[in-house]
Amino acid sequence: MKNEELRMKNLSYIIMMVLLMVACSEEDKPLSLPPTISLNPAEDITRTGARISGIISLNAEGSVNHIRFHYGTSSSMDQTVACTPEDLNPTTVLTDLQPGTTYSYCLEAGNEISSVRSETLTFSTLPNEAPTVSPLRMLNQGPLSITLEYDITDNGGEDITETGFYYRKAGESEEQNLRLPDSQELSGLRARIGNLELNTDYEVQAYATNTLGETRSEVYRFRTGEAIVLTSAGMLAEAVSEEEKYRFTTLTIAGPLNGTDLRYLREMMGIDREGNETPGRLHTLDLTDASMVAGGESYDGNHYAENQRVGSGMFAQCIYLQHLILPDDTETVEENAFENCSALVRLRLSSSLTRLLPSAGCTSLTEIEVPSSCPAFCCTDGVLYDHALTTLIWYPEGRQAEQFALPSTIQAIGNYAFRRAPVREISLPESLSDVGQSAFHAARIEHIALPDGVEVIPNACFQQCERLITVSLGSGVAYLSEYCFEGCTALRHLMVKGTDFVPVCQEETFAGADELLQQGTLHVPVGCLSLYRNHRIWSQFKTMVDDVE
Repeated sequence: MKNEELRMKNLSYIIMMVLLMVACSEEDKPLSLPPTISLNPAEDITRTGARISGIISLNAEGSVNHIRFHYGTSSSMDQTVACTPEDLNPTTVLTDLQPGTTYSYCLEAGNEISSVRSETLTFSTLPNEAPTVSPLRMLNQGPLSITLEYDITDNGGEDITETGFYYRKAGESEEQNLRLPDSQELSGLRARIGNLELNTDYEVQAYATNTLGETRSEVYRFRTGEAIVLTSAGMLAEAVSEEEKYRFTTLTIAGPLNGTDLRYLREMMGIDREGNETPGRLHTLDLTDASMVAGGESYDGNHYAENQRVGSGMFAQCIYLQHLILPDDTETVEENAFENCSALVRLRLSSSLTRLLPSAGCTSLTEIEVPSSCPAFCCTDGVLYDHALTTLIWYPEGRQAEQFALPSTIQAIGNYAFRRAPVREISLPESLSDVGQSAFHAARIEHIALPDGVEVIPNACFQQCERLITVSLGSGVAYLSEYCFEGCTALRHLMVKGTDFVPVCQEETFAGADELLQQGTLHVPVGCLSLYRNHRIWSQFKTMVDDVE
C-alpha cells in the first residue's frame, strides 16, 4: 500500500513538473524572429550590367530595418547596394561591371537584434566582341554617286578603331575602301561615294573595327544611271557634285526638292540665280516622282519654293529646256512658271493639278499633255482645257496653225489663254460668255468677232496685238476695262453692235491706242451716232460711222 501511494506521489510530481516546464517554454518564446530570404537568379545580363533581386518573408512579429545586396568578384563580396527597408521584393541594377567576369552576390536583411544573409549565387557578364553594324540606308543617289548612312548599333564594348565603306563593281573581287574620319559618334555615320561609272552595278558594305575584330553590314546593291533619288530636301548638290553638274543633258529626279535644290537645278539648265548663263545644258527633265516642298533658298533671287506648287519663274529663262514632266503631286502652276523657255516643246502636267496660269515666251511649245487621271484638266490637240471642255486654259505659242476654232462647248477663255498665240484668226462659239484678263495679249490675230453673250471686255484684253485689224464687239458688251487696245498699232475698225445702251468705258480704256483713235473707224449701230459723238470717252474717235445693222 505504501509503495502504491509513493508511486502516485511521484507521478503527480512528474506531471506538475512537465506542466511547469511547458508554461515556462511558452513564456520564453521570442516574439521577433529573423526573416526568411530567397535569392533570384540574375537577369538582363550585359557586358557591364545585370539585374539582381530577391524576396524577403517576415516571421512572427519580426521586422527589418535594413536590406542590402552584397556583390563582388570574390567570395568576400565587398560591394554593397542598399535598398528601401519597406520593399520586401528588393531589386537593383548593377552597372559599371567588367565584361567577361564572374560575380558572386547575396541578399542581407535584418534589424537591431539580428540579420541574416541568403545563399550566394553567381553570374558572368558577357565578354566584349566585334562591333555590330546596321543595314545601309540610302540618302540620295546621283548618276555617278550615292550617299549612304548607317549606325554602329553596338561597339562591342571597345572603342571603334576604324569605320567606313567597302565598295566594288558587282561581280568583281577588287574592292575600294572609303574610311570615315575618326569619331566617337556611333549613329548617323554617312558618306558620299562618288566618281562611279554610269550604268554600272555596285555593291557596298559598311564596316566597323575594334580590337576584337571587324564587322560588315549587309550588302547594299544599286545601279548608276541618269536618275537622281533624294530622301531629304536640299541634298541635290550632294547627289550631283559641282564637278558633275554640267555633264548631263537628261535627268530623272525622285524625292523632295526645295528652293536650294531648284536653284542648283536651274544652274544645270543653263542659268544662275542672278540671271547669268552657266555651262549647263540640261534639256530633258522628268520630275514625275519628285515633289516641290517649302524651304531652302530663293530659287531665282525673288521667289521661294512652296509645297506642291510650281511657282512663278521656277523654270523661267531656261532656254535649253526642251522636255519637262512635272511632279505628279503638283497642285498649282503659277503664271509665268516657264516664262521664256523658248526651246520647250513638250510639257507634261500632273494628275493632281487643280489650278494653272499660262506662261509667256514658250515659243516652241506645241504639246501640253495631261494624264487621263487628272480630274480638273484635259488636252486636245495640244491645247489645254478644263476637264468639262467649257474653258480654254492655254493655247501653246508653238502651234503654227493660222486658224483656230474653239469647241462649241466653250463658255470661257481663261486669263492669258491666247497670249502671244501665233494664230491669225480665232473663231469663237456663241456659247462663249466670259473672257479673261489679257486673254489675247500680244497674239497675232488679225480679225476677231466676240459673240453676243460676252458682256465684259477685261483689262488688257487685246493689248499689244500689233497685227489686229478688226474687232467686232457683240450686242451684249456692256463694259470695256482699262488698256483693252493698248499697242494695237494696226487696229483700224472697232464695231459696236449694242443698240440699247452705249457700253461703259474707263478713263484708260483706250490708253495707248492713239492709232485707233486717230486713224481707225468706230462703227456703231444705225441711228446711234449722236450717242457716241456726245459721249465723254467714245467721242475720242476721230472717225465714226453708223453702219452696223
